Amino acid sequence: MPATVLSELRSPAADPGEGVLGDVLSRAAREGPGDLLLSSPGTGETWTAAQLLAAARAVAAGLLRDRPPGARIATCLGNGPAPVLLQLGVALAGMTLVPVNPRARPAEVEHALRLSGAACAFAAEEVAGNPVADLCAAVPGVDVVRVGDDWSAALPSATPGELPVVDPESLAQVQFTSGTTGRAKGVRITHRAMVVTGHAFAGRLGPVAGRTWCNPMPLFHTAGNVLGVVGALWARAEHVVLPFAPGPVLQALADRRVTLLSAAPTLLDLLAEQGPGELPDLRVLFTGGMTVTPAFVDRVERVFGARLSITFGMTETCGAVLQTAPTDPDPVRRGTVGAPLAGTEVRIAGPDGDVVPRGTPGELWARGARITRGYLDDPAATAAAIDAHGWLHTGDLAVMEPGGACRVVGRLKDMIKTGGENVSPGEVEEVLVEHPGVARAAVVGVPDERWGELVVAFVVPAGGPGPSPLELTEHCRERLSPFKVPRSWRVVDDLPMTASAKVQRAELRRIAAGAP
Repeated sequence: MPATVLSELRSPAADPGEGVLGDVLSRAAREGPGDLLLSSPGTGETWTAAQLLAAARAVAAGLLRDRPPGARIATCLGNGPAPVLLQLGVALAGMTLVPVNPRARPAEVEHALRLSGAACAFAAEEVAGNPVADLCAAVPGVDVVRVGDDWSAALPSATPGELPVVDPESLAQVQFTSGTTGRAKGVRITHRAMVVTGHAFAGRLGPVAGRTWCNPMPLFHTAGNVLGVVGALWARAEHVVLPFAPGPVLQALADRRVTLLSAAPTLLDLLAEQGPGELPDLRVLFTGGMTVTPAFVDRVERVFGARLSITFGMTETCGAVLQTAPTDPDPVRRGTVGAPLAGTEVRIAGPDGDVVPRGTPGELWARGARITRGYLDDPAATAAAIDAHGWLHTGDLAVMEPGGACRVVGRLKDMIKTGGENVSPGEVEEVLVEHPGVARAAVVGVPDERWGELVVAFVVPAGGPGPSPLELTEHCRERLSPFKVPRSWRVVDDLPMTASAKVQRAELRRIAAGAP
């Protein structure tokens, strides 16, 4: 009998050679000073590596003129060059960045600024109709710098002298979780975590990703400002930053001859519906934030003519733990979220905490340099998420395949218990989107006196009125055990999403339960 192979894997560490974000920028400027590293289709501006380093140093000097190293600087901005230069300048100054969602509501803005202790906030006048600067100005004790169309005039600038030496273990950012339930927690992210994650991400993509990366992912989130900003610096790629809108993004892909596009699955769906046309330079699509199906992988690769790379991660892991490579075999790319990134340990644990055999579902745990140092001013939440041995308990259910790649099959807290049986929402959703009339689907459980919970499905039609509940029921019955088939159907125009493009299941449960 062959020995049981357990679901635990340590990916070999790859020393990036640099410890803090400023070092990665300096390396890029040293190795290729004339390389184009940042471009803004919205303003028409570009920066070479040497110019970007000089601009970031000037921002750092301007910040240090008014505040000491260690100060916390908030940004509440839409995508563009300003948040990138502020991120780099804050890092060089030895300060801590606090990126805030520019579409956040007043209570969310106040919570982020107060919890982080931000001394200053660089805020747009408005983003998508949200009066961001006014919301920040309403929080006592925060100096607000209003950033309008002339964004460069709003950024601090001074002749740089000697900048502080920054400790790799010092706090680089406080980012806020998506907040699908309860108040958002402040996630503490170190310089080392950002540097090793950006390095591993760029390494997993490899040369096939090319040297022009388009990033419409939000720059207040790890997908945008760690995987995007830091990853592009490591790759010495032109980082094309702009807000997401299908038309401008498709135009940028053609005009900048983009080789890699980062976009959440829902955004890729929207672009695919537009019909991207011929994009001969595009080689890789990068996505994450929610489970995708083999059918989704096949469709977007066919529409865009590029390979898909998928990541699993969360704010607490700098955005990435597992990732498929564009060169992975089809079964890995189509059916998993890949193997652990360099320097990461992954374990699939059973309810007792013991490692389960490969092929057996359990909770995904992760450990390594990219893991958060905990939640800001919340030791109880930190202890609940990270155990005494440094393992982050993600709350995600996963299966490790024989080769080491992992499949995420659901969330522990999202597991539906009906009639004594467990139902994984992800399994039902995967079956639903196989129906040609379904574009997207989300499944939740609602309390029921007799069954414990009932399975409720929310369906976004692929076009027109979509399939009937009877048709969808029959579709599921052919593919699922009876207890997994949804008992109630809701046809909706779209699914409520968080800022990081994750389905707000708590909101769907509220709607399904008939709450006002």
